[in-house]
Amino acid sequence: MYQVIELSLADLPRLYRYHQQELYNVRFSLKGFDYPWLLTAREWKRGERVLDVGAAYSTLPVYFHQNFGCEMWAADDFGMTSQEQFWERSGSPREFIESQPDVKYVLERLGDPANSSLPEGTFDVIYSLSVLEHIPGASLPAVWRHMDRLLKPGGELLHAVDIHFPSNGGLGKTLVAMAFDLIYPLLPSPLAAAKSQGTPKAFARLAFRNLGLRYRFGSDLSVLNLALNPEVLAESYHYGLKRMEKDGWKDFRYQRLGSLLIHLKKAA
Repeated sequence: MYQVIELSLADLPRLYRYHQQELYNVRFSLKGFDYPWLLTAREWKRGERVLDVGAAYSTLPVYFHQNFGCEMWAADDFGMTSQEQFWERSGSPREFIESQPDVKYVLERLGDPANSSLPEGTFDVIYSLSVLEHIPGASLPAVWRHMDRLLKPGGELLHAVDIHFPSNGGLGKTLVAMAFDLIYPLLPSPLAAAKSQGTPKAFARLAFRNLGLRYRFGSDLSVLNLALNPEVLAESYHYGLKRMEKDGWKDFRYQRLGSLLIHLKKAA
């Protein structure tokens, strides 16, 4: 059983406050919001065992170790299992790992507990930033269940997930997304998983379904709130362009992204 500590969308007022506080790695971008959000979402304690899911070349695990004294783990295969050259753009994964001796890297992807070397029931915190949205929807249920097995009783899950605005597709797609949110609870599990990344509410519902969590959703994650609320944070045009160029996107229209924030605490 889990308790919902926070389920929200990244917002501009908080980002302004993060800048005023001069928090670590704060910028006017999604990552620039997600980093300070993660750092301030809870009280980090020395000796906690923390798992960064999909850390890749992030220096955040080192920051946690140096500033909070956490025992840092990182689960990421750097594309090695699928021979993806995409990961080589930032240098040699093995050289990077060797340069981070304070972090224990486990070169695997989550979702297959039977073949995982990660110790179950031992992590105080499991987090990810801009990672889960890259996992195919059909694989997400297994990833959520795997994280549940890795987390110790009383542990916490913190995930910031990039979410495309349904309004990127105009009024028609916005209306379709609103209708989709209404029928999503009725979809069979395989279809619900495959389509879970369509709206913030659908993504959260998939997570909760696989963690055995019942939750009454309000309007905060609605398609209309995402599209019309001026306080909802969208990726700045500058960082959006950098992201599209980095990832090789060809369509430069309507690429607004927001961040879905999920913070859960497992029953002790």
